[in-house]
Amino acid sequence: MELTISGRPVCSKASSVEKGETKSSLPRWKNPQGREKFRRCFEWTFSNSIRRARIWRFPTSKSINTNGIRKKISKCIVRKIEECPNGYPKLAGFMDSEDTFGIYRRFGFLYSRVLLSKQDELRKQEDDLDAMDNRDAHTSDRTRKCLKSRAKDFARTSTNGLPTRKELLQTVESKLSEYGRVLLQAQQMVSLNKPADRDHLSVQHFLESGYEDNGQKLMPLMEGDNEFIYRKEDLVTLRPGRESAWLDAFVEQLLKMIHCKPVQETRLKSNSPHIQYYTKQRVDRLVTLIISGIMLVLLVVPTYALYRVTNIKASTTNATCIGILLVATLVFSAVLSLFTKAKRHEILGASAAYCAVLVVFIGNVNGGKGGLPSL
Repeated sequence: MELTISGRPVCSKASSVEKGETKSSLPRWKNPQGREKFRRCFEWTFSNSIRRARIWRFPTSKSINTNGIRKKISKCIVRKIEECPNGYPKLAGFMDSEDTFGIYRRFGFLYSRVLLSKQDELRKQEDDLDAMDNRDAHTSDRTRKCLKSRAKDFARTSTNGLPTRKELLQTVESKLSEYGRVLLQAQQMVSLNKPADRDHLSVQHFLESGYEDNGQKLMPLMEGDNEFIYRKEDLVTLRPGRESAWLDAFVEQLLKMIHCKPVQETRLKSNSPHIQYYTKQRVDRLVTLIISGIMLVLLVVPTYALYRVTNIKASTTNATCIGILLVATLVFSAVLSLFTKAKRHEILGASAAYCAVLVVFIGNVNGGKGGLPSL
């Protein structure tokens, strides 16, 4: 064995020949010299791997690694609602304190007015361009050649104060770009989700009821500035849609009923007893636990019921099994519709697969002897 410049051991046949070592007929794992070389190579590789891991290991955002000891972050800076000046700053602090409170108007009427105006401008430019093409097609051979050659057409000069085709196309291009930009913006606005009723009512309650400061009730906005919250059909939320938004609301109500204390980050957002925040991670974990429990029940309960029914020899066994299959499949489809955003064909396929699993269980229970009795 020889060492390279980097210190890495390398097993070579030349070194063993130079040292006069005899080649053993035993396998390497039974040869003492082979085991010793393998042990040294493994120790070198393992030590370098550990050293590199220590060099490239960084602390995560939730913990700090100091001398091998993981410690939780004890300091957190959060913008408190009460520290914001009264008015739009306080309303902005409240709407920024929770993702679901980001509710704004999309101004669908104004987008429609602007689009209609630009659409009519483009219509006028389109008529002018058609009129110019028809005039050149019926005037002379020279103008007809301009329709066939872009270079000759662009070399023309304006006559009688009318714009050339090049100037008209440039104007059309500018207006068309503005029209497309506004059209795409309007499409993005329409694709945004509508706010949930509970989130809309929370922001509306904050605007109408205000807050108390040293025993004095203050309103964040004046009358007229808060009218945007009443245009429910024109409101959109910045938060993407959740698959189980109503279940999130149920979980938050459950946490409020059991007096679950918020964590440090949410507790620093406000001192008001009427405003309570719960972290998204805690709500998601509880929602996942509830959905997992429902799926487990939908698999265990029908299976156990079918197992009990197939062991009973009665004339109504077939009807009972079919009823259990129908009810279980119906409940499974309802759960998919309520808790997920699955499409219709996806729900149909998942329900068929679920029903097939139950049917296969009936056919194979008790070693294939516990299936549906013959009619």
